[in-house]
Amino acid sequence: MKILENYKITTDTMALVEEYHQDYNSIIYDKNGTYYSKQTVRSLLNEACIERISTYDGRIKAVRQRFPYRKKTPLVICLQERICAFPTTSPDNYGCKWIFPYHLHMGTMKDGQLIASFKNGVQLTLSCSFYVFNRQRERTANCLNYFESNLSN
Repeated sequence: MKILENYKITTDTMALVEEYHQDYNSIIYDKNGTYYSKQTVRSLLNEACIERISTYDGRIKAVRQRFPYRKKTPLVICLQERICAFPTTSPDNYGCKWIFPYHLHMGTMKDGQLIASFKNGVQLTLSCSFYVFNRQRERTANCLNYFESNLSN
């Protein structure tokens, strides 16, 4: 188990999972491996936004001003790098998983559970319905496309 002091969200980040453990608070699925961090998922996301001259709250507020996504709002971290993520449940719920859709291959149902499969073969069990999963992917794509088109005008 590799516990990192400081993890920076990049284009290699695939998913973040909140996990209360005595040694860590989050599990990080990255193209290069699985890591653990004492930082919470929210602080990892906020730090990623701050690195790009904003905040988690500011990014969420911007999306909510343009879209009617009041719950499970997608987070656009960086337009230039196309880094964005969506929560599978309310971000306030314990165990909320944040998925970075660029790395997703597909979602499938197996034995009544939704499995997110990533392009590198990693699989993650999600606690949301297939409908919510697809809707969240769609919402995230809508946000990214909207803000990218406004940036280029």
